[in-house]
Order: sequence, then C-alpha cells, then structure tokens
Amino acid sequence: MTQAEWGELSTVLFWPTTLLLYLGAMLASMYAHAFTSVARVDAHEPVAGRRGQRIATGLATLGVLTHLFHLVARSLGSGGRVPWGNMFEYSSVTAFIVVAAGLVIFQWRLRKPQIMSMLLLGAILTMGIALLVYTDPGPLVPILNSHWLKIHVAAIVLAAGVFTTAFVFNALHLLRDTAERRVAAARSPAGSTVGAAYAGDLLEDEDEFTEAVPERDAVEDGVLGDDLEDDRAYGLALRAAINPRALFLGSWVAAATMSWVWLDLGRFLGVNTVFALAALVAWWFLPHLPSAATLDALTYRTIAFGFPIWTFAVLAGAVWAEQSWGRYWGWDPKETSAFLTWVGYAGYLHARATRGFKGRTASILGLGAYWIMLFTYLAVNLVVTGLHSYAGVS
Repeated sequence: MTQAEWGELSTVLFWPTTLLLYLGAMLASMYAHAFTSVARVDAHEPVAGRRGQRIATGLATLGVLTHLFHLVARSLGSGGRVPWGNMFEYSSVTAFIVVAAGLVIFQWRLRKPQIMSMLLLGAILTMGIALLVYTDPGPLVPILNSHWLKIHVAAIVLAAGVFTTAFVFNALHLLRDTAERRVAAARSPAGSTVGAAYAGDLLEDEDEFTEAVPERDAVEDGVLGDDLEDDRAYGLALRAAINPRALFLGSWVAAATMSWVWLDLGRFLGVNTVFALAALVAWWFLPHLPSAATLDALTYRTIAFGFPIWTFAVLAGAVWAEQSWGRYWGWDPKETSAFLTWVGYAGYLHARATRGFKGRTASILGLGAYWIMLFTYLAVNLVVTGLHSYAGVS
C-alpha cells in the first residue's frame, strides 16, 4: 500500500470505526448497569446484565484494536514516523491510553465496569476534539523531527491520558459525594455525611421500591439487599440535587468557551451539543457508580501515578529545547503553561500528603490542575503565539 492509502485507511479506522465501537461499548455498559440489577459487593459478579456487559467489553476491546491499527496506519501514512506529531494525533493517542488502561486496570483487574463506562465517555469526547483539529498524515516540520519527539511527547501524552482518567474520577466524586450528603441529611437531622449508612430515607414509597427489586429466583442469595436500596436512594438524591436543564445549558456554554477558536458554525454547534448531551448521559448514569470514598481514592492513586511521568516529560522537553534553540528554558507560553500544570498537580499531592486534604476539597484542586493542562492543550496551541506548535494544524 502507498502512503496515501495508509493515510486513508487510518482515517476510516478512526472515524467512524473506532469512535462508533467506543460509543456502542459505552451505551451497552450503561444499559447493563442502569436497567438491570448489579451487585454492589466487589466479591460477586453482577446478578443480571451479564450479556450487556459482555457485549460492552467486546466492543471496547475491538475498539482498542482498531484504534491501535489506526495509529499504525497513521504512522505508515506519514512516512514511518511516530503517530503523535500534531494535535489530532496527540488527542487520538490520549483517548487510546484512557480506554486501554481502563480495560486493563478497571475492567479486568479491579472489576469495576461501572467506571469503564465513564472512561469511554471521556475518550469519546477527546476523539471528538481530535476531529475538530484533524490534520492529514504527512511529514513533520524539521524542528520537530528529532528523537526527542519520541521521548518528550510520548511521556506528555501518557501523562495526559492518566490525568484525563483522574479528571473523570474527580468530577464523578463531586457528584457522587453530593448524593451521599443529601441521603445522609435526609436520615439524620444532625447532617451526618456517612451516605451509605443512611441510604433508605429517600425511599418514601415502600411499594415503589419493592417493584424495583427483581424476582427472588433471579437473584443470588446475599448479593442484593441494602445495596440496591442505596442505589435507589442515591439516584433520587442526584436527581433532586442537579437540574438537567441547567446541566445541559451549562455544559453547552462551557464547551462554547473551548471551541470558539475554530470559528466554524457547523463544528461549533456540533461539538457543543455533543458535550451537553454527554453531560446529560453522565447525570443519568451517576447513581450506578462506586462510592465517593472509592472514587476519591482512585483519583489520588491515578494522579500520583501520572505526576512523575509529567515531571519527566517537562525535563525531557527542556533538554529538547536546548538542542533545538540553545537554551533549556525560555518561558515560552507552552513551557510556562506546562510548568503551571506541574505546579497544580504538585499542589494537589502536597495538600493530600501534608494537610490531609480529601474529598471535595481535594477534588476541586484536582479539577483546577486539569483545567490548567486543558488550557495548555487548547488555548496555548491554538490561540497564544509561541515557539511551540503542532505541525499542520490550521
């Protein structure tokens, strides 16, 4: 095959093939958890919805394979270089890392398929951004054609995938914690925040709850019970705490502030609507997530894993800068913003280690650090003038 044919194949493998496979996997997984009874005890398998979850896992695995083939074809279509030389490729590799790591760590090792649904959503949104900055396969500009591209950008994109996963956990933790606090407040006049211990109070209609419980012969003994009641209570609490109309409009406005730079009305409206609809999907599915404490712990461990990788990437970038421009550091906008991202996540880890910050305060710090990274990724690359740029981005 010629380079042009490899390039065309890589595009088809990315869209519609991989994107639709991820979308199907996300919807199948959410269906399995939202419309069937799923055990909340880690030692047990789901009582129902096994077929839906198997379909979701199969689609996600197939999507990872087609995504990997896309990256290989993209490399061959660009003359054999590494497939992370511009913003489109950077976004594509980030999404690949999120889904591949999600399958290996959270789906198979930790056996928390509920989390995989939201990671797929994050990957789909990342791939949507990639389509907005699509660039045809081709060679790199000479300044980027260095062996340090393989080292520096590979580390940056790996850390970005890890931090994107942590961002999903941070956002979900804040919403799940809101539900647990409301459930606790409904049970205790003193306002205790031990949500799981006070889950039953929002179930005012006992008959309604009884109808939601599957027949006994379809349930394995000892798996359901209070945990299913907790899910029902948290679902009611979340829907009482979050207005879906306000969430839709807020998500649309937030997406608008990020996508205005493309100045293309069709793509502008499309990406904003997709972001807003994604927020509504997340709102609908949130009651089926793990506890706030679990999400908080996962966030901390994920950021602690990604931080050394980002640190190495910044140092490698300084070495690359010295070879390219004759200085290690010049306070270029991209360099400065990458350093501020490092400061943000260092502050998060420092607060957790020395001040004992946990829960909502820690999540807010983590979200702030991620938004700095997102500013580096979008605004600095597309708006701010500097030495750093991705080849071929128009």
